[in-house]
Amino acid sequence: MSTHSGVVSRLLQAAACTSLLVAGCVGDIGSGSSTSGSSGSSGAGANPTGGGTSSSGGGDAVCNPRLERRVVLLADLQFMNAIRDLLGDEAIEAEQAPDARMKPFAKKGFVVGTSLVHTRLARAAYAAESISGRFEQVTGCAPNGDDACAKTFLTKFAQRAFRRPVDQAELDNLWSVYALGKETSYEQGVSLAVEALIASPSFSYRTELGGDADGDVVKLAAHEVASELSFFLTDSVPDAELAAAADSGALNDPEELARQTERLLGKPETRSSLNTTLIAAWGLSNLFGTVKDPGLFPEYTSALQASMFHETELLVDDLLWNRGGDVSELLTTRETFVNDVLAKVYGVEHTGSSPEEFTKVELPADERAGILTQPGLLATLARTDNTSVVARGLFVRGALLCLGKIPSPPESLSDAIKELLEADMTERERADARAANSTCAACHAQFDAFGLLLENYDPVGRYRDTLDGEPIDARVNLGNIAEVAGSYASAVEFAEAVAQNDGFAACITRHLLTYGTDDETLQTRDCQVERVIEALPAGQRTLTNVVKAIVTSPALTERAKEE
Repeated sequence: MSTHSGVVSRLLQAAACTSLLVAGCVGDIGSGSSTSGSSGSSGAGANPTGGGTSSSGGGDAVCNPRLERRVVLLADLQFMNAIRDLLGDEAIEAEQAPDARMKPFAKKGFVVGTSLVHTRLARAAYAAESISGRFEQVTGCAPNGDDACAKTFLTKFAQRAFRRPVDQAELDNLWSVYALGKETSYEQGVSLAVEALIASPSFSYRTELGGDADGDVVKLAAHEVASELSFFLTDSVPDAELAAAADSGALNDPEELARQTERLLGKPETRSSLNTTLIAAWGLSNLFGTVKDPGLFPEYTSALQASMFHETELLVDDLLWNRGGDVSELLTTRETFVNDVLAKVYGVEHTGSSPEEFTKVELPADERAGILTQPGLLATLARTDNTSVVARGLFVRGALLCLGKIPSPPESLSDAIKELLEADMTERERADARAANSTCAACHAQFDAFGLLLENYDPVGRYRDTLDGEPIDARVNLGNIAEVAGSYASAVEFAEAVAQNDGFAACITRHLLTYGTDDETLQTRDCQVERVIEALPAGQRTLTNVVKAIVTSPALTERAKEE
């Protein structure tokens, strides 16, 4: 195909006006977090420039807290899960029921504003009104019961809703609300008090304030640790046993914290929640918003999208939990799960008893390797009518390897970029055009090669050897990217090489730590991540071991005293 020298020339001309931006691009490379979560923390008092001393020089090196004492806003999924676990499914409007598949990984742009406040007030009102018709079931009180029963229920409910002891002043205010509602009816008094509790900031926020500082370090209180641990692992409030461990103070003991973590890891809801956290970190929920040209890809339906997503869910669950595999096996396994429509994409036989049934299959070793070559991910990272070296390359660099954020191109290049995308070129020719431009090359050299490795997979993730009758050349040299330097002939070869070191495990750790602490600026080279990797038993980089090492690390239980 023609390289369209006119397009390249216009790209170069536009770049000449922005050559000073090259230094800014290079300066940012490697300094950000993954592409799936690269903004500042949503918690008040976050300290993204902190982070302590790296521990890579030795186990005795100081690793100070990255985060200052703060309060953290619950994500919508966590807010709704908490209501559901306190009051049952009936407390949530059907259309508002949380969909864990759409769980956002980062809270970028999630701020307290008029819209959020009104939404949460409305949800609190609906939850409280849902008690009507099941009053005795929820409260344990007769519909026309006495004040003592109402106060017993509300005291326990307040402690669960706030995830901590409730002081007398708060209880006095609660009784005032109850008394106001009771002027209408006994049930209304309880309902209004429940609404007030769910509408309270103490429900929507969790605190990380701790007690007295020990030097510059503050240890979180037991109830704060219980809340952080529970929302990290289950996206909801602490269960009865974890809350009791916090009430007694036992959770201040690292051994009890480890025991509670081990217990929670045995619960199906924890397993499901952690799986979804990883899938969210990879941005796979974006699959449901993708569109393909129906003339080119008529098979790309909502049913196929759902099948692609469920494939990843099944693989992650089977590999990391059923088999207890090393997290790196997510990059190397040739096994996966397919139903009939997905089997057609892979070009394998479906042996299920019905078209909808998912069955385990072995994929061709020279074509597929783990999540990196799954159709759902590849379809998400492609355009409507073509693949995208840029989108796929940024994913590998950011969400898969956590090598750092790449800044957006300058606005002055937008027309030239659009023209380049519309030109009749292969993706490799487009990459070559960017490499010929000094401004573009500085950034694109950091990720285009990753995307070129995936050119053997079409926009819906089918494997192909040729494009328009010409052999596809997926070979790349990553010598300019130190962490993965080398020459690779295919995505399969690359995945197998990456799985041999700690880079992918460190990225998984970074994602989980980020989700658990709301520290979206965390990087794999920070000592908090390095110490988790160092704490893993030799040769046992399983998901459960990674989680246990995170939970028992200071990164979760310590904060810095404000300067």
